Amino acid sequence: MSTPRAPQTLPDPDRGTSAPLFPNFPRRRFPAGVSGGPLAVLTVLLAAAATLVAVAIGGDGRWPDWRIPGTLVLVATVGHVLLWSAVVNPVQRIRDATARMAVEDSAAVVPRVRPAELDRIAAALHRFAGLPARARAHRVRISLAVAPCVVAVLVLAWAVPAAVMTVGGAASQPDTVVRQAGEGASARAEKLQAALRGGLAVLQRAADPPTGAEVADAARTAAQVLAAEGLFRSVWVVDGSGRRIAAAGRPPSAPVTAPPRELRVVQANRAGSEPLVLASAPMWDGATSLVAEFDPRALNDLIRTAGVHTWVVDVHRATVLDSSGYTAFAPLDDPALAALAGTALADVPAVATPGNGEVNAAQRVSTAGAPTDLGWVLVENQDVAVTAFTHDGNRRVTFVVIALGASLALGSLAWVMVTVVAPARRLARHVERLAGGDAVPPLAPQRLDEIGSVVAATNRFVGARALLGATARS
Repeated sequence: MSTPRAPQTLPDPDRGTSAPLFPNFPRRRFPAGVSGGPLAVLTVLLAAAATLVAVAIGGDGRWPDWRIPGTLVLVATVGHVLLWSAVVNPVQRIRDATARMAVEDSAAVVPRVRPAELDRIAAALHRFAGLPARARAHRVRISLAVAPCVVAVLVLAWAVPAAVMTVGGAASQPDTVVRQAGEGASARAEKLQAALRGGLAVLQRAADPPTGAEVADAARTAAQVLAAEGLFRSVWVVDGSGRRIAAAGRPPSAPVTAPPRELRVVQANRAGSEPLVLASAPMWDGATSLVAEFDPRALNDLIRTAGVHTWVVDVHRATVLDSSGYTAFAPLDDPALAALAGTALADVPAVATPGNGEVNAAQRVSTAGAPTDLGWVLVENQDVAVTAFTHDGNRRVTFVVIALGASLALGSLAWVMVTVVAPARRLARHVERLAGGDAVPPLAPQRLDEIGSVVAATNRFVGARALLGATARS
């Protein structure tokens, strides 16, 4: 009677060999495995939808439109089902099949599947094991990358229209638009006026110290004023003829004539590359004056605000400041804006709605006759929808949630491409080389997830086959 043979077992690669047959497996760092990316996409989109609902309930109820979070929930559900059925489930099935292959030493248990990368792995394993060619279970193979790309398109197809609706679809009542535009112009005109007034006050305190002390060192005084006021580009002490006695900072951007012998801000030029705006204060001795040049770029920064184009024009309607970049002293070429600037007063803004989806506003920067009066008028032009969006907190929050949610979801989909699709393609190429007879070293798994398990099972299967073949030959 023949003695029954013991079942075949795989040799232990850690015994009887000088080096391990398989690469060391990395430490576990991705417990969610290939499902982590799809779960992150679902979580981000549902969290964004919940936030939008909370904004709608907690705000004034006018925005966001309920269709925006409702559509997002639909996108999240469809995207998750697609990712789970086209990526997660197939990868988990081939993980189980290759684990069984490594235990039973049989590639026949690995099925042909629809995802192209996984089907390539199965077909290559069959060829490597010498199995007869097996027909694909599905005629059409679809790459693992298709599902993440389709979901990305769905997210963008929701995010872009939702953002456009949030910003461009904002519609306020005409009287609200007029009031908001006027308030904005008034605020920026007052900000510019305060800057001119504040610079003049700094100059006055230095020229005539309130303690009654004399200014003994003119150069030191000029340097102290320049350090105290960030809007000044240069400061100097001049005599009655305009000759500089002491100076601090850069030379003036244009020739300076004799300054006024009074506390005042003046525009000293009507042409050139930049406006020359000077503040002058008579000094304690009555013979000299302290003069400072405002930096026009610093003044220009004061009138900038998102979504609004702002000009400041002089008495000749020539541009001296422009929030969008400009050529100094270029005429205000919009007749409607020029006409509106002519009606502006210092205390009441002039506002007009031309009917082209825009709103214009103008306000005089300083009261006529004031020490800071330069004849300047601040003129603004803005889109009605942008104005409504700027003044609607619900819309601003909604836009941020849309942008942030879409960005995080797209980032999670990119993570799926990096951690699932790319390693699967790498393994497919590796097994195809093995099936072609190339002597290639074992492939190192990138991480402990389902793809890593497939790599480890493939390495064990190939290593066991090689070891058995070497034992048979010996």
